[in-house]
Amino acid sequence: MLPSNQTRRVREDRIRLLNGLVFLGFGLIAIGLFRLQVADHQKYLALSVENHVRLEVLRAPRGTIYDRKGVLLADSAPSFNIVYRPSPSRSVHRAQKLDSEWVARVAARVELDTNEVKRLVLQANASGLTAVLRRNAPFPVRANIEESHEELQGVAVQIEPLRRYPYGILAAHLLGYAGEISDVEIDSLSQNGYRPGDLIGRSGVERTFEEILRGQDGAEFVVVNAAGERVSTEEDLLLGGRPAFGNMTRFANSLMPKPRLPVSGHDLVLTVDLKVQQALEEAMANVDRGAAVAMDPRDGGILGLVSRPAFDPNEFSVGLSTERWRELSSGGANPLLNRAIQGVYPPGSTFKVVTFLAALRNGVVDVDTRLAPCFGHFSYGGRSFGCWKHEGHGSLDLIEALQHSCDVYFYQLGLKLGLPHLEETARDFGLGERSGIDLPQEKRGLIPSVAWYDRRWGPGKWRKGLLLNLAIGQGELLITPLQLAMMLGETAMNGRPLRPHVVQEVRGNREYRPPAPSRSQVEGSAEAWEALHQALEQVVNAGTATAARVPNLRIAGKTGTAQNPHGKDHALFACYAPAEAPTVALAFVVENSGHGGSIAAPLAGRVLARLFVPDSLQARVPPPRPVAPDTAEASHED
Repeated sequence: MLPSNQTRRVREDRIRLLNGLVFLGFGLIAIGLFRLQVADHQKYLALSVENHVRLEVLRAPRGTIYDRKGVLLADSAPSFNIVYRPSPSRSVHRAQKLDSEWVARVAARVELDTNEVKRLVLQANASGLTAVLRRNAPFPVRANIEESHEELQGVAVQIEPLRRYPYGILAAHLLGYAGEISDVEIDSLSQNGYRPGDLIGRSGVERTFEEILRGQDGAEFVVVNAAGERVSTEEDLLLGGRPAFGNMTRFANSLMPKPRLPVSGHDLVLTVDLKVQQALEEAMANVDRGAAVAMDPRDGGILGLVSRPAFDPNEFSVGLSTERWRELSSGGANPLLNRAIQGVYPPGSTFKVVTFLAALRNGVVDVDTRLAPCFGHFSYGGRSFGCWKHEGHGSLDLIEALQHSCDVYFYQLGLKLGLPHLEETARDFGLGERSGIDLPQEKRGLIPSVAWYDRRWGPGKWRKGLLLNLAIGQGELLITPLQLAMMLGETAMNGRPLRPHVVQEVRGNREYRPPAPSRSQVEGSAEAWEALHQALEQVVNAGTATAARVPNLRIAGKTGTAQNPHGKDHALFACYAPAEAPTVALAFVVENSGHGGSIAAPLAGRVLARLFVPDSLQARVPPPRPVAPDTAEASHED
């Protein structure tokens, strides 16, 4: 046993050691508190603010689209979307373990598939960004969400701009549509500021002018609670500058940027005239498949454009079901196809305009030349090539041959011309090449050349007889309805080249100008152009297009009937009016319908009557009717 004094010393040492440990512990705590509250005060205060403040995107409205007279064709209207806002407390790992019962409740309230809801919620939790579950939700759905607010944490109703097309299907292919951006596009376009839920132009003007129409999103900071629910805005967080919290207010104010208001996209003024567009729409109302184009031949501005079948672009603004998308994008009808610029067709006898001019400018014939008479057929190379008029036209000069669309006369012209001259004139009109119109996915068409036939059949292995078909617009020739309108528009202007365009002005951008034509003047003497104008007027006055006539209006045009290996022939008609001072050029293509003179020409007559006959006299104008079946003209190919 130790002596009492030694025991006492041991006890005192232990007490001193314990006291030292206690003081050391308190010292470490004090240092930690000092570091947290003084040295690292700003750092942790910033983290605290960030933990309960969330950035919310304020989506910018797309620019408004007007017709040339200021009539609204597309704008953005407020809509109520059902959105999911991720909570700051939900990590990516936790997001992978969603409550299936919660997902099922949300899907039922929003009326969506559970897998789709889960995908959107996981995407939002991973990115920290708000996800749109349903756009433009109807009132019952919105009311259901509001009533179930407590049990559906993170789900709310949010107001955002919705793309709106007040005239529905009118000019749908020209305007195009805007749809929600896909996950794949987000990966490639995120650096350009696109976020999940954004709308992006898919077709038409909406696609070509996406960057101009899009605008700049805004942003604001909002206070959220632990469940991620919005409590107040940044201004509320700053506590109104109360003295008791003045320092925190000033500090929080220094941490967070001020709200940035969204800036809407630039507005567009189109060359489209609503009156012309409506006239085209009415004329094409009963057409299953086809296209119509109206152009101002003075500057190439598109006055109207129709493609059938059509679609309602408003459907894409609110989102399509998989079944509806499949219905629109697949199958033979393909309503999303803009047949005016993407449909390619044999031009039929409308191509005789090219053959006519080529023959005159190359000195093959003159206006008074009479070739071998037409007896209803033409023999060449051991084959017989028929004329649409089986009994024949007899002896005709050049103008009469175009007026009555005599195939036999143009067979002979084709042989005299040769392929290079015919191809050259067609290309001078811009056929077989993209016109450069400011709409996406325009097709080229096809004007075959010597080199093209050499590649296809072998050098020198193709026969000259193919010129007979080419001269009357058959064979391998393919053009678009837009090119057909452009050809007649340039004819109206004696060969002055046109650059078709649909956007006339970008408001807020004074430097924007429609692009100039890239081609040179279509060559032809004044006499050649005058002869062509005279012949085209005769086509309407007393030829194959009498069904297009309008009282007191001079019209010049050409019919065409294109052979179709998959069914009935395609009917075509192109014209310009008034013939003495043209202000409009029209082109119609009606698929699988019959003859151009009896099907397409009356449509043009209906449109021209609407445009040039005063409203007060409209009721007195008899509707254009096809040629009677028992007349010679009713049986023609054109």
